[in-house]
Amino acid sequence: MKKQLILWSLFSLLVSCEKSETPNLAPNKPDNIVPLNSATCNSLTPSMSWEASDPERDRMTFTIWFGTDKEKLGVIKSNIDEPYYTTEEPLAPSTKYYWQIEVHDATSSTKGDIMSFGTEGLGVIGDLPSIPKALTPLQGLSAGDIHFTWEPSTKGDGEIVYNIYTKKSNASDFTLLKGDITTTSFHSEMEAGDWSWYVEAKDSRGQISRGQTNHITLY
Repeated sequence: MKKQLILWSLFSLLVSCEKSETPNLAPNKPDNIVPLNSATCNSLTPSMSWEASDPERDRMTFTIWFGTDKEKLGVIKSNIDEPYYTTEEPLAPSTKYYWQIEVHDATSSTKGDIMSFGTEGLGVIGDLPSIPKALTPLQGLSAGDIHFTWEPSTKGDGEIVYNIYTKKSNASDFTLLKGDITTTSFHSEMEAGDWSWYVEAKDSRGQISRGQTNHITLY
C-alpha cells in the first residue's frame, strides 16, 4: 500500500509539472483602413492607417505589401510598431496602387484584404477631377427625403458628372443610387437605418475621383 501511495504521488507530481501548451491564436484581420478602398489621394506621399487587435493581446508589428500589380505586391516596410505609415518616397501621379497590411504577433501573422487607391495628377488627357467633398447629409436625420450635396469637382477633362453610391449596414457592397448627375445635389427617398454613402466625380474621358465615405443614421 505504501509503495502504491509513493507511485501515485510521483505520478501526480509529474502531471502537475507538465507544461500546458495552448496553441497561439493569430491576430485578427485589420480594419478601419485608410485610405478607403478605391479612394483618390491628393498627396503623393499619402498616410495609411488601420486598426488591429490580437485575441490574446500579444504585441503586434506590421508589414505593408505594396505595388501597382495586384498579383505581385512587394514589401515596402516591415517591423512597423504603430498602426500607421506615410510613404517615404513620392508616388507617381495618376497611378493606381494596391496595398495590403499583414499583422504579426510573436509566432503567427494575418493578412488583411488587398486594398487600392489612386493618386491625383495627370490623367489620360489633362488633370484628373479633384475629389468631391460631401457637404450633406453628415449627421443623423429623419428617414424620407434626403438631400445629398457636395462641393463641385474642378480640373478634369470636359464636363464633370457625379455618381452617388449608398450601402445599408447589412449590405455587402455599395450600389449606385444615381449616376451622371450634372449638378452638385440630389434628392432621394431613404428608409430608416444606418447608411454609408460617397460621391465620385467623372470627367468626359471617364477619369474618376472618389470622395470619402460618409456614415449616417436615419431614424
